[in-house]
Amino acid sequence: MTSGWQLSSILSLHTGLPYTPGYSYQSNGGNVNITGSPDYAGRDVISNPATLGSGCSGNRYSEFNTANITGPTYGSMGMESGRDILHNCPTRELDMNIVRRISIKERVKLELRLDVFNLPNAVQISSISSSATFNNPTSMTLANNQYNGTTLNPSRLTPATAGFGAATAASAMRNIQLEARIQF
Repeated sequence: MTSGWQLSSILSLHTGLPYTPGYSYQSNGGNVNITGSPDYAGRDVISNPATLGSGCSGNRYSEFNTANITGPTYGSMGMESGRDILHNCPTRELDMNIVRRISIKERVKLELRLDVFNLPNAVQISSISSSATFNNPTSMTLANNQYNGTTLNPSRLTPATAGFGAATAASAMRNIQLEARIQF
């Protein structure tokens, strides 16, 4: 007999959705400059896919190896690399609730409820900066770099200013909701 107590939980597991790295150029990099067509774009060039990583390394500043990715150059056919080669981070969320039902009178009942979302308070990465910005198709200098050589770029330490390859958002942290309900 539970004496009006109820405990329940939900565990949600999600695999990371696949994504394709993107690119843009600050100058001379429109579709017509790259592929010759205004309607058809090139794709990022991945020099060594084996060292790229999965797309979710656990390092919030470098979810994949950005050094192996460049933009397409003039005369691109748009088939330099595959699509959906990286995967977002998988998520695991445990939610729980506790309910206590108390009879006050024959027709009056009190229900007290505690809901806890993301019980372990785990960080769940939900977005990654996957688009590189290069100066132009001939220099391939990365304009939105997360690292200056081997040190973090100090102007790109927050999710709003994150550079290429860094995490930009996370799901909500632990939320607690209390509820009292009288039924009559």
